[in-house]
Amino acid sequence: MKKFLPSLILLFSLLAFGAKAQTANQCNPQFSTQFLSGSLIKFNPAITTDSPYVSHTWYFGDGSNSTAISPIHQYGNGFYTAKHFLYRQTPGGFFVCYDSSIQQITITQSTCNLNAHFYSGYDYFNPYIRHYANQTFPLNPGDSIRWIFGDGTSSNQQNPIHTFAAPGIYTVCLRVIKQNTLGTNNPCISEFCRPDTIIMPVVSPCNMQAYFSQNADSANQQLIHFTNQSPGYLPSDTIRWTFGDGTSSTQVNPNHIYTSGGMFNVCLRLSRPSAPGTPPCVREYCNIVTIASPCNLAASFVWYRDSTISAPNSYHFTNTSVPLSSTDSIRWTFGDGTSSNQVNPNHAYTQPGTFTVCLRVIKRNSAGVLTNCISEICHAVVVQAPCNLTANFTPSLNPTAPVPNSVLFINTSAPISNTDSIRWTFGDGTSSTQINPNHAYAQPGTYNVCLRIIKRTATGFLTNCISEVCHAVIVPQPTPPPSCNQLSAYQFAANSANAASVTFTPNYIDSAVQYTWTFGDGTGSQNPTATHLYAAPGYYTACLTAYSNNNCASTTCRSVYVPANCNNITLGFSESPDSIMPNRIKFTGNSNTFMPNQRWTITKMPANGTNGTATIYQNNPTYVFLDSGYYNVCLRVTFAGGCVKEYCRSIHIAQSVPGTSTCVLPVYPNPASTVINAAVALTQPLPLNAYIYNSMNMLVAQKQQQGVVGLNTVSINIANLPAGVYSVRLYYGNNLCTSTFIKL
Repeated sequence: MKKFLPSLILLFSLLAFGAKAQTANQCNPQFSTQFLSGSLIKFNPAITTDSPYVSHTWYFGDGSNSTAISPIHQYGNGFYTAKHFLYRQTPGGFFVCYDSSIQQITITQSTCNLNAHFYSGYDYFNPYIRHYANQTFPLNPGDSIRWIFGDGTSSNQQNPIHTFAAPGIYTVCLRVIKQNTLGTNNPCISEFCRPDTIIMPVVSPCNMQAYFSQNADSANQQLIHFTNQSPGYLPSDTIRWTFGDGTSSTQVNPNHIYTSGGMFNVCLRLSRPSAPGTPPCVREYCNIVTIASPCNLAASFVWYRDSTISAPNSYHFTNTSVPLSSTDSIRWTFGDGTSSNQVNPNHAYTQPGTFTVCLRVIKRNSAGVLTNCISEICHAVVVQAPCNLTANFTPSLNPTAPVPNSVLFINTSAPISNTDSIRWTFGDGTSSTQINPNHAYAQPGTYNVCLRIIKRTATGFLTNCISEVCHAVIVPQPTPPPSCNQLSAYQFAANSANAASVTFTPNYIDSAVQYTWTFGDGTGSQNPTATHLYAAPGYYTACLTAYSNNNCASTTCRSVYVPANCNNITLGFSESPDSIMPNRIKFTGNSNTFMPNQRWTITKMPANGTNGTATIYQNNPTYVFLDSGYYNVCLRVTFAGGCVKEYCRSIHIAQSVPGTSTCVLPVYPNPASTVINAAVALTQPLPLNAYIYNSMNMLVAQKQQQGVVGLNTVSINIANLPAGVYSVRLYYGNNLCTSTFIKL
């Protein structure tokens, strides 16, 4: 007992000491990192004193460790978790406290294989000039370059030309920094230096010769760069330029801007002092410089899509070139093989795609002659397919949901795919991107719910085909339980994708009520909400019997109609050639049920890359075949209930439509907006049959009348046709006359 008491006192003392140490934060494991060079890291702990009573253990996250107080560690590229463990004890070796801390280390140091190098070349005419060639490898356009010439000057050019002021030995250095390492802790840098000796030239009596060259600036033809190329020229020589327009310069290689066009006599005069009592050495060289009149023409244009639905691929182009006059030559190319010379043309594209549209403007002089003042600009115009997207949805309360006031939103937008961008806003500050979300409102009320859909391309990019719809959704107050005879009242709805699948939902759902369904085909269910797939079409009597805990039981029966399913639907078509024009075929779809949403495709056989496919979204269309041969014709129909069927077969066209007209058919007015008139002269009375076709070769209007001897005028109403380019064909006897017109 005597030995136990001192030990107990010592234990309490140590506990008190440990608590005091913890309070004083004597085991703070926090640390910082310091990048010394590249991926060489130094670790600095918050506590570096009290050794040896404080011990440090480091785990660097790459399998290595250290017990140094502030270790230095070399990493490779990667992501690491560094851990620091700190342990403190008393001078007597008793435990005081222990703690640890971690940090994430990211090393992205790349290998620097840069090798700076250069060589220099002497100038033939001036020994004070050096031409430097950058031979650094590898060298990229964005790398940082700096030359130090040893005479207090520098340059950032890739291959500079430098003129030294006096003879001597100069240490020239080239320093290169890789672009992708600028701003990092360890950039990729390479430097190369070597001496360059400049020797004083031997001055001969008068061995120089004046000469220069000139070049027009690529951005400004009135700015001329003059280069002194005089053999034997020395920096001490006196130099004078006269530019032929009353101005002069004493620069070695001057730049001069002419304010007007014309021919100017430019002279370079060099003078070198000679021995006292003798005349100076003077040389002069002159050359005629021709300056074109200033061309400040800047071609530009803007465009916008026609807002009318009838012309979805029609674009308006506005010429914004400056300065622009009525005599200028204008040419547009629309990227689809067509062009225009109008100032502000309208152009209709026949199909979607990306087209390079170019505008080229050429100025004319006062005599109407084209000059060399030309400006051209091109833009990529994206023509997208027509947007037939219609957003819509139906809300319904979901009484089976575990959360009250839950509303199920069914997305009924068409057409819709899984790649489309979908966003719901529920009117209470929340949103969703699900196709058919289920949303629980916090309290009853009326909420403005909106659905916004954006179509995507096949590559996943958003288009400008956008549709949005909003509906007011009422979340009612909770209703009291219905009376016993109303307990079995219910609603039902067929599935939009399969009309034979019907969902039955009680008007009132409670876990205390037992529900029993009979679907009228010998089957049933005891789920509160039941979905049943009928095997055959017809009328069925579906009944719901509801039992409550208070011995209340009621039954409600309703008649359910199930339409024919996809397997029972037949599909085909027949064709009927026109008696006057056998190549004009009337197609008629045949089915045992109503055929909405017909899509016809016509492909010349054999199908290959040169034979296109005509697609017609029209019920029972009429199509004109321009060439003879076999064609594969397919009819695809989406029936009520979502059933989709397709029927294809081959037809033969015996003869081709004549490729050229046998007469000139005057059509007026052209362009037209409401009516066009076609004029033809007859030598005998014949029936006149006129047909109008759109760019897809589909018949869109026609007119038949009896012709008389003399001039006949056939008037056709085109007021309801969309804007675009149309063709007119007029048949009489064995003659065919054709023409085209533009509908505004």
